[in-house]
Amino acid sequence: MNYCEKIRQSMIDGDDDSVVKYIKKSLLSGYDPKYILKNILIDALSLIAKKEEKNECLIPEVLLAMQAFKSGYKVIEPYLKEKEKDYDIIIVMGTVQGDIHDLGKNVIKMFLETLDVKIIDLGTDVPAEKFIEAIENYNANILMMSSLLTTTMSEMKKVMDMLEDRKLRQRVHVFIGGASVGESFREKIGADCYTESVVDLLDYLKKNMARIKENS
Repeated sequence: MNYCEKIRQSMIDGDDDSVVKYIKKSLLSGYDPKYILKNILIDALSLIAKKEEKNECLIPEVLLAMQAFKSGYKVIEPYLKEKEKDYDIIIVMGTVQGDIHDLGKNVIKMFLETLDVKIIDLGTDVPAEKFIEAIENYNANILMMSSLLTTTMSEMKKVMDMLEDRKLRQRVHVFIGGASVGESFREKIGADCYTESVVDLLDYLKKNMARIKENS
């Protein structure tokens, strides 16, 4: 088993110590850090995400894989760093007020960090006004909101109304996600995108990146 296979298997096993060890060895052996990130770490995490969607693995396994990904990314990150630059895509993300769940949001964030975007993560229990302030302060062109609880869905509508009131809606592409929402709710509040999985979200984002840039 070569280093790439060992990294991938260690990711799937949630063994972050082995992930770090084999990434360091692979880098010393001349492996491309971008290849390790895209074709091994992200590929393994995508596999775990798909298994979780099909109920083929447990939440603890997902959490271990996420930790292994974070540990591996920290090793690779210095090799990927470029000088500070202006980003075309700036994403504000968070879980709406009244909801403290962040597993799904954090999984999505890890995938987004592998793209050429700037991410402003506001965390959980985020008031509508805080979303708006962040969009204005960072000149963001994407908003991603999540809600696991049906009792907090109305917070998303509140944010959408505030975007209209502040005349920000036209330049901000809005993604919603979480167990409490769906396509019909997206249509009801006028958001731009709802997807059932992180893989579908990334596919949508990549396909529409140019259009989002043009509208911002």
